[in-house]
Amino acid sequence: MEYIVRKILSIKLFDDDNNKRWKTNIVNKNFEILCVSQFTLYNTWQGTKPDFHKSMPAAQSKEFYEKFLQRLKQAYVPDKVKDGLFGEYMQVYIQNDGPVTFSIESPILTKTPKNQPAITETTDAVEKGEDS
Repeated sequence: MEYIVRKILSIKLFDDDNNKRWKTNIVNKNFEILCVSQFTLYNTWQGTKPDFHKSMPAAQSKEFYEKFLQRLKQAYVPDKVKDGLFGEYMQVYIQNDGPVTFSIESPILTKTPKNQPAITETTDAVEKGEDS
C-alpha cells in the first residue's frame, strides 16, 4: 500500500511551467485525486473472458480500500483526495487530457495457497487531472 501511495504522489505525469512533458507530479501541481475503487475487479484472462478468481473478496477489499484512502489522505492534503461509494454503480464524468493510462502494481506480491485469492495493489493513473 505504501508503494502505491508514494507512486501516485510522486510519478511525473504532468507538464512543467515550460510545457515540458513528464516533469512534475500531483503534489507540485496541487491537483485533486479521484479514487475509484476497483480492487474487486482485478482480473486475469481465461481465453477471451475475464477471470476474477484472483480478485480480493469484497469485505477484505473494502477494508483495504478504506485504509488506502486514509493513508493517501495522510500523505497528501486530505481535502484533495476524493472517492466514490465502494461497491456501488457510479457514473464518473471526467475529462482526460491525453491518450495515456498507466497501471501501477506494487512489486510486493502475497504468496497464497492454491485456489486462494492473491492480494495485489493496483491503481490506474490518467495523464492529466484538473481541480474540479
